[in-house]
Amino acid sequence: MRVAAILGAVLGLLALAVPAARAGAPPEAADLVQGRLIPELTSAAPGTTLWVDLRLQIKPGWHIYWRNPGDAGLPTTLSWTLPPGFSAGDISWPVPEHFVLGTVGDYGYRDAVDLLVPIEVAAGAAPGEGVRLAAEVGWLACADICIPGETALALRLPVGAGASPDLAAARIFAAARGRLPQPAPFETRFTEDAHTYRLLVPAQALDGHGQANASFYPYTGSAIDQAAEPETVRGNGNLELVLPKPATPTPGARTEPTTLDGVLVLRGENGAQRAYAISANPLPVQPRPDAAGVQWWQAVLLAFVGGLILNLMPCVFPILSLKILSLAATSGAGRAERHAQGLAYGAGVVASFALLGGVLVALRAGGAAVGWGFQLQSPIVVGCLAYLLFAMGLGLSGLAEFGAGLMGFGAGFATRSGTLGAFCTGVLATVVATPCTAPFMGTALGFALVAPVPAALAVFLALGAGLAAPLLLASLVPGLHRLFPRPGAWMVFVKQLLAFPLYGTVAWLIWVLLQEVAPESSLGALFGLVLVGFAVWAYGRTQLAARRTRLRGGGIAAAALAASVALLMALPPAEGPAAAPSTGRDGLAYEPFTPARLDELAAEGKPAFVNLTAAWCITCLVNERIALDSDAVRQAFAARGIVPLKGDWTGQSPEITRFLEHFGRSGVPLYLLYDGRSAPVMLPQILTERTVLAAVAKL
Repeated sequence: MRVAAILGAVLGLLALAVPAARAGAPPEAADLVQGRLIPELTSAAPGTTLWVDLRLQIKPGWHIYWRNPGDAGLPTTLSWTLPPGFSAGDISWPVPEHFVLGTVGDYGYRDAVDLLVPIEVAAGAAPGEGVRLAAEVGWLACADICIPGETALALRLPVGAGASPDLAAARIFAAARGRLPQPAPFETRFTEDAHTYRLLVPAQALDGHGQANASFYPYTGSAIDQAAEPETVRGNGNLELVLPKPATPTPGARTEPTTLDGVLVLRGENGAQRAYAISANPLPVQPRPDAAGVQWWQAVLLAFVGGLILNLMPCVFPILSLKILSLAATSGAGRAERHAQGLAYGAGVVASFALLGGVLVALRAGGAAVGWGFQLQSPIVVGCLAYLLFAMGLGLSGLAEFGAGLMGFGAGFATRSGTLGAFCTGVLATVVATPCTAPFMGTALGFALVAPVPAALAVFLALGAGLAAPLLLASLVPGLHRLFPRPGAWMVFVKQLLAFPLYGTVAWLIWVLLQEVAPESSLGALFGLVLVGFAVWAYGRTQLAARRTRLRGGGIAAAALAASVALLMALPPAEGPAAAPSTGRDGLAYEPFTPARLDELAAEGKPAFVNLTAAWCITCLVNERIALDSDAVRQAFAARGIVPLKGDWTGQSPEITRFLEHFGRSGVPLYLLYDGRSAPVMLPQILTERTVLAAVAKL
């Protein structure tokens, strides 16, 4: 249909051209478009970038074409001839206009256009000499008929040590740059069905700018119907741009683009417009939660059960054991105190889950690609958590007694008595619980991320209630407190012993931190740990001294803590995603996961196993050690030719986040087994060797 439409338009233009030809000769190409080169500066400074404007003046009633001309036409071209050592960059294209003739849609410019080009000046250019910048310009000018044209332009400039601005050109360049699309400060995504693409624009792009309509100009012309006007749909503060697909795709064109790249123009009711260069990634169309077989009450119940199981996960045990010790210390106290501590702990857990869920939902509504455990993708959060738990461990070991003041609030989360200490313990238990994913949590969290906000928050509240329930029950139910042993000297021994699970957690967190920062900066992270130890020692050494000495010790401790945090803030991030090697000598020989590699294996009919994991995910590491790295699993994979792929979600990876969303998951782990022919089998979040081998045997 598109070819037929183009042919119809061309025949129509030819029909219109016949009377014009009889009336007189067509206009000369040189009369339709006139060009000149305008430098931004009066001279070219060696080793710098000189911007040059190709200004094209177009005869009224005619137009030329953008980088993507649309269904018909040719893009304007520019070919440079430059002195040795000089090089030209790509054209910066201003926002085009949309021209429609019947079923043919084009993109281009009328009246005049400024095409800005950066020229890299040779570092060895000798000051005082003159240079010649020459360009061949080609275009297709169209009105009732289309006439190709070209011209040769040249520009001479002196080479100067210090280039000065051309005041006359400054206004031209300022206006030209005002017509360029800006990089989008927000993330756009798209979904598709058989007939349309829906470009999803987050609410943050629309704040303070009432939108009347929007337009999208694609960089390539094969995906959408370029003659159709898009429909703008508003809802929940967001905007959707409905882009019809071509009735018949162009032969050989990719009908399912990996991204929608182009210029998004948002126009306000007052006529003002903003233009952004975007690259929208696909957001898989997910079924509504109730259509997926999970009702809201089922998701809430699953979240509560998942929260209960979370108490048994290795992430939570070091903190939970300290709170149990604290309750044992108050087993002889009055009922009111036990109830207050239990309620305060539960409030800390539930409030933290509510806050975490609200932040997660808000970030995703704003277009951010985040999921469960997203805060541990920040090296600063991981480092601060490691330093805090290290200080707590040193306190349990007897290096200092925390109980009051800023140091007590920070490092005495779990050992401090009273309701504030119990509340803070609940907060910390929530923070350290996020690396773990218990059974039933995956389904519940997947529901939360596509459900309405009230239902999503209900899931997070239920998850917090499940985590808080056992200790809350122990503090509220009459008689249960008698199961705890009486306070005594044994508690000092147990208190010191419980420091070692904290030290183990610190070692793991530091290892995670070193996966997220550049290798050469690891010494800074470790030295920050030394500073935390020095701060605790200085505080403990002086906390029972005279007031002046105590203040001096507290000041030294605060300075050391500030220095450790400063070291953490200065850590450079790792460059690019971490590699995904096998986790052990006899483990699976993983390839790095990408959707493109998975598509290749599917096209070849090869079975594949996808392991989406993160360094901070305790569940993931335990599964790999217990189930995936066994000889039996490795041999079963080799016998059936299964290609293992590992995706690392330790740092932020929008690509992996989108893949998780496609399967209704908000976090790792995710295990998928593909047979190369049909839909994948999703394995449980808690693996055993028998579970994996049984799934492989069914291929």
